Amino acid sequence: MYYQRKFKKAAAMAASIMIACSSTAGVANAVDTTIPAETAATSADTTTTTAPSAEVTTESAETIAEEEEREIEWYKAELDDYDDSLSLISYEASPEAGGGSKKKSKKPTPVELNVTGGYVGDIPWLESEPVIESVPGQFAMVTYGWGHGVGMSQNGANFYATYSGWTYQDILFHYFPGTYLMDTGLAYEEEITVAGVSGDVLSMVSQIVFNEVGSSMSYEAIKAQAVAVYTYCKYNGNDSSDLRCKPNPPQIVVDAVTEVLGQALFYDNDYALTMFSASSGGVTANCNEVFWADLPYLRSVSSDYDAAFDPHYGTVTYIDDYQLRNMIQNAYGIKLSSDPYNWVKPQYSAETGYVTYVNIDDQLTVKGYDFKLAMGLKSSKFNLYYTPRPEGEAIPDGSSTPVVVDPDYNYTPPVNYPNNYPTDIGTIYPTEPPTQEPTDDLYTEPSTDWTDPDYGWTEPATSSWSDDGYANDYGTDYGYGY
Repeated sequence: MYYQRKFKKAAAMAASIMIACSSTAGVANAVDTTIPAETAATSADTTTTTAPSAEVTTESAETIAEEEEREIEWYKAELDDYDDSLSLISYEASPEAGGGSKKKSKKPTPVELNVTGGYVGDIPWLESEPVIESVPGQFAMVTYGWGHGVGMSQNGANFYATYSGWTYQDILFHYFPGTYLMDTGLAYEEEITVAGVSGDVLSMVSQIVFNEVGSSMSYEAIKAQAVAVYTYCKYNGNDSSDLRCKPNPPQIVVDAVTEVLGQALFYDNDYALTMFSASSGGVTANCNEVFWADLPYLRSVSSDYDAAFDPHYGTVTYIDDYQLRNMIQNAYGIKLSSDPYNWVKPQYSAETGYVTYVNIDDQLTVKGYDFKLAMGLKSSKFNLYYTPRPEGEAIPDGSSTPVVVDPDYNYTPPVNYPNNYPTDIGTIYPTEPPTQEPTDDLYTEPSTDWTDPDYGWTEPATSSWSDDGYANDYGTDYGYGY
């Protein structure tokens, strides 16, 4: 059972090591980097010959304390300055560092808003429901999305940035409604722990982001992921929890993380639990539909482009009835009845379509997400189909391998139309149909370029399916286990 954990307000002072994370088995390895210590400069000139007073006033003590806390001036070292064993740009104190004029901020400060309210529309219609192969004695489970579906959809963020021109703030405020963005003022002096090894914030967040979404997504989507990762770590007491690193993030990822370094989402004066998964099947799930917690900013919101562009929308998993019986019995330690129709009875959320609970053979009831994990499905938003065996044919013993068939999406880059809104090529439907003269023939196609999708004057696009599946280049389902 999931319980909300309070953030522990503790941060390590000035990072002294550079961390590189292994690409295998999520293991992080520390790499020692020599960082020159800050030196205190003493003036050679004497401004007074008077002996110092035996008493130090409160005001002078405060002045000394302020001078000691002045920020070190940092500079970005180039990758060429280091050998190939390092995985990321490192930071070190510059030779000229003798104290800066900018005081370190210890309290979060508001981030300047940059929201567009970008237009969402002109989404091409696509036949996204798969054709189910009917094989006697076989279950077909159609899933929509990949992951738990709570919080930010990584694919959805990329779609909004690509097709609607959303900024990273548009994306974050959409997927985490009611939150607000603050600069912690701590990013240059604290560390984040990944798999038990600590490193500076830029290094660790960049590597986690690279592991989550790669480098090919929209720049604003990468920035949104960076804020979500950093906030998630802060919520967990500067620990990455279940997030892992991928070494050698490219410069575009480092640049995106740098732009938003230290920015975190807050709710009610505390860090928000910024969960995320690969995609969310048209809408995100309410947190309590998937887990147990009921957080006000983890509410269901739309993910408008999924049906047209999400490579995980409409995946079909075929499982033979005897194999599904094996999987359920092994997972839950029960013996199923002889009626396959009674084995899996989903209970759906009327709001989101996610499976909230599954009644298993009238013997026990489990969370839909737990069932998804046990059966190896992509999402707990799924539909279930079964083709019965011929009457009188018994279900045999044995085992088989489930077959996963992903949609065969052909990615098409967006184009810019005269309305200045980024859209995808295809049939674009205006908000209102154009006017035309009345006609006696109700079935005559209008003499304009507009096509009404409700009448079938044009053949709709159809989906094709491939046995070899879809080569996934998007993020993994981290942010709350998988």
